[in-house]
Amino acid sequence: MEVYLAARDLAGFAVGTHQFIIIMLSGNSHPEAKLLGSRVLPKNIGNSKIGYVIGAQNRGNLVVEFFEKSDYQATLEFFEPKRISTLKSDFDTQISKVRFKKSNNIDGIRQLLNLVNYYSINQSMGRVKYPTGGFGYNSNSWAQSIIKHSGGIGLKNFDGIDIGHDKEIPKTYFTPICPSKPRPRLNK
Repeated sequence: MEVYLAARDLAGFAVGTHQFIIIMLSGNSHPEAKLLGSRVLPKNIGNSKIGYVIGAQNRGNLVVEFFEKSDYQATLEFFEPKRISTLKSDFDTQISKVRFKKSNNIDGIRQLLNLVNYYSINQSMGRVKYPTGGFGYNSNSWAQSIIKHSGGIGLKNFDGIDIGHDKEIPKTYFTPICPSKPRPRLNK
């Protein structure tokens, strides 16, 4: 099992990079993923590999989604380059393998998936407004923060303009119980 930080071109924009997470699974036994308490099943991520594609998206708030259309397409293009056509635009996906400092990959993946669910629950109770023009805590902040808070180490700054990759979302948003007071207000 492997975890990757990934970056792709912004959908519909000529400038900018969006970061997300790819978890490549192996074998029949793998960690369970949940989003707001509901189970999420792995899918084909290309080239007969299965896994999860997870990113934070602009839905007025910074909301986590599994297999968001553009993240998923960018992942498929990366693992199956034959999907890329010279006749249409592609996402120019880049990936960087994540290492976990204090645990093996399976423990790191379990921790990461737990943090995804905790963030979703906490964000639903204390919304993180998506910043105007992406300047503030955004998808790049989320991807970098969740890797760090799960004990992982990966590439921080990909090619292109990835605004917000250096803005860490406070760990309290990734805890099982995030008290409403004093919950930090992000992107007010």
